[in-house]
Amino acid sequence: MDLLNLFSSMLNQAALNSPVDVRASDDIDKVLLALEKQVKSGGRNDEPKDLQIEAVRRFWKTGHVETLREARLVAFGLAVTPWDDRRSLMEDKRLFGSALDAVDAWQGAPRQYRKCFQGLVRSYFDYDGMGRSTPDVGKVNWRQLRDYLNSNAASIRDASLNPDWVSCTLSNTGLFTEEPCAAYGPDLLAGNSDLVGDIRKLLGISDGSWFTRELIIAQIRQATQLGDQAFHAAVSGLLRLLGGNEVLRDRGLQILLDRYALIPQPPQHPSLRDYAVTCWGNPWLPSNQDRWGGVQTAARQMVSNWLKLEFIELFFTKLAQDGLSDTRRVKFWAKYVPAIEEIHFALGPHAMYSRERDFVELRDKLKGLIVPLQDNIAANNAFIMTMGDLVAVEFSGASNAFYGYNVKNRMPFDLTQPVRTPVNGQNSLKNSSRALYLRHQDNVLGFNGWEGRFQDELRTKFNIRPGVTSPQRVVVERQWNDAPAPPHPKSPQTPLFAARTLAPAASTRPMPRTFTTPAPVPKSTAPAFATDQSAPFAPDLPFTMDNLREVCMRIGASVQDRSDRGGALWVMAPAHIPHIRELLTNWGFKFTIGKGWWKKIE
Repeated sequence: MDLLNLFSSMLNQAALNSPVDVRASDDIDKVLLALEKQVKSGGRNDEPKDLQIEAVRRFWKTGHVETLREARLVAFGLAVTPWDDRRSLMEDKRLFGSALDAVDAWQGAPRQYRKCFQGLVRSYFDYDGMGRSTPDVGKVNWRQLRDYLNSNAASIRDASLNPDWVSCTLSNTGLFTEEPCAAYGPDLLAGNSDLVGDIRKLLGISDGSWFTRELIIAQIRQATQLGDQAFHAAVSGLLRLLGGNEVLRDRGLQILLDRYALIPQPPQHPSLRDYAVTCWGNPWLPSNQDRWGGVQTAARQMVSNWLKLEFIELFFTKLAQDGLSDTRRVKFWAKYVPAIEEIHFALGPHAMYSRERDFVELRDKLKGLIVPLQDNIAANNAFIMTMGDLVAVEFSGASNAFYGYNVKNRMPFDLTQPVRTPVNGQNSLKNSSRALYLRHQDNVLGFNGWEGRFQDELRTKFNIRPGVTSPQRVVVERQWNDAPAPPHPKSPQTPLFAARTLAPAASTRPMPRTFTTPAPVPKSTAPAFATDQSAPFAPDLPFTMDNLREVCMRIGASVQDRSDRGGALWVMAPAHIPHIRELLTNWGFKFTIGKGWWKKIE
């Protein structure tokens, strides 16, 4: 028998003969497991905030650390703000570099170095280096920290013992790259969050970290790699993930819209439409240009068409005068959604002022598109669409005729003011200057249904067709004579107006019978334009603010520059003056009925 067995035998004999009851116990095993777990975890992954602040304040004054303990506290405290002015080491170029140097001094000893490295990892996840309001110096230092962690992660490995957080870091060095969350998108999209949960626990990543936000973006990017049908099915869930976080929602929504627009003939997605409009507003309003500026044109047009279709359905169902849905008009105008450039609603007293929940929500949805309709019939409403050169007006009651106006002529109404319905009344939607006057009656002029006649009139008189984008507005051909114009004193080399005067244009074909001479606009709603508004101009005149102001002075129009507030440059001039329309179009201006010409200034 060897000595070890002899010793064991003696202990067993002593236990049997002992007057004290000695029983087997597993308590020591529990203690050993706890100790082993503590060693493997590497201890705590945080430091008290008050100690971090004290260490950072000392470092701010001295620029160096005396001990490993202080180096660790400073590493954990790079993102803390020790004073009320919200300064942090992450946002100080000199001190941030000194902090990295202080940590780097321990790199030769893995067990000591990783105590500081753990703090750097925590600061990396605590500081929002991708935030909108983050100072540039903070973003630069944060990227430098990310690169440092990526380059030096291998130095925390010990030859004999490595805590779990070290193994986690070494297995996930992609966290310290330009796409830190890309590797976890597939698992999260599939509903598996175990790996991400372990990473957050071991590295001490809080819920408020940018990491949480980027994980959602990673899922959205992963979803864009799915097939069309699978992506369509995933969109609603991804929108719920985006929630109301403004920074997160704008990035995520842009990715979702651009991908959805790639689906051939993308089916309408009400949740995506409503979320986009709630976040960024109506996509065709000039005031929302900047918000929609990040998405592809196809995506923006897609949402515009969805919204226009929704508005058509709203008008001929919710706002129907007799309370009955007019499905025929819904189906007819739905075919023309691609041709519709702008939409406005003239709401009668009931829809405009009702406190019923449905109407309150309706007005909120139509914000920016509403004009009051002053009418004796409280339930009457009007729907105004701009398509190429046509301004089309439909009324909620099917018994009302359809009115169409040509924008080349002076418009009889101004949508910035309350409108009315008496024929030829002040600011009335019904005027004898109409270019189209059609009733919703079947079996007229050989057409079985009114739809056929409407379609024929739109095609032959305005070249507007179902499912086709509206043709660009055509500038009327002119004849010029050789009568010289007075020289322009400011710029004789490039005259503002061409050295020829406008002669009456030769008619190339008879005007359609339904066009009549525009009715005069009341003085209260029409601007007083200068007498030389018909003077011709140089078609190649370059756009400058001086030239714009000179043109507007000649015609008596005003200029409103709202670009400093994120708005557009506006010219308050009508669309019926041919050469002014041509010049402003060449300069990149667009016309909004009832408002004027506008252009975004980059």
